Amino acid sequence: MNDMFGTGKGFFGGLIGLFFFSIIVFFVIYFLVPDVSIRFFGISVNSDEYVDESISQSLEAMDLPEGILTELQDYFTSEEGKQYLENASDAVGNGADQVISFVKSDNFRNIADRAGEVIASGAQNVSDYFSSLGEAQ
Repeated sequence: MNDMFGTGKGFFGGLIGLFFFSIIVFFVIYFLVPDVSIRFFGISVNSDEYVDESISQSLEAMDLPEGILTELQDYFTSEEGKQYLENASDAVGNGADQVISFVKSDNFRNIADRAGEVIASGAQNVSDYFSSLGEAQ
């Protein structure tokens, strides 16, 4: 173990060994433990899957009719919906962990609930509703 970090090679040898060890640990966490990677680094090899899963869980926890739930899930997994989420979560940061936090927040649930009401009334479709919200901000 002493030779691994270059303790017999002086200060800079040990520092370089520690640097490379840290890089290896980062990539092991990044590829093999993506949920920990998202929590600590805000990124992961498959962070989009975790964001989509969080959106589905958050929407399913709400009491929305099936048709509206499907429309909202389809919107938030589309490119336009992902762009809306990134813009909405810019205030707290734009990493996957920040988007997931926003999706789990009461603010997101209130927005989705209002969207469900507007869509159910037939006043607007999903895309138009969220476009109008983006213009208002």
